[in-house]
Amino acid sequence: MSGLERKLEALTYLWERVATAAEEGIPIIVEGKADADALRKLGVKGQVICVKASLKPLIELLEVIKRKDEAIILTDFDRRGAELADRLKKSLEEMRVKPNLLYWKQIGNLVKRDVKDVEGLASYINTLRKKAGKNGGDHAPFL
Repeated sequence: MSGLERKLEALTYLWERVATAAEEGIPIIVEGKADADALRKLGVKGQVICVKASLKPLIELLEVIKRKDEAIILTDFDRRGAELADRLKKSLEEMRVKPNLLYWKQIGNLVKRDVKDVEGLASYINTLRKKAGKNGGDHAPFL
């Protein structure tokens, strides 16, 4: 198996886990509407909260998940995304909601310099599929 195929397999596995978590009711926090749209293209259903697409203060936005045990943070993979992830983590902890940064860290490590934002993941994964000879169709969901 080539490095490209391993990367594709790892990303596919992670997105299947994210999609499953979302379907089980764990909310996903992203930066903007384009990021939420990318998640939908990748087959993720469930609650997606866009923190930059709203005029509401961050804490007010997060109030909708106050009764949840956990929330997945998927901000962009650049410096500003990392800063926002840290702020979100602290805010969630104050609300006694477990911030899940595992997927963000693992996906970020896999895409490193190739993708800087969540919005670019769908096209990146489809490019990997084509290069690896695994035609999953345009933006085909994983599940």
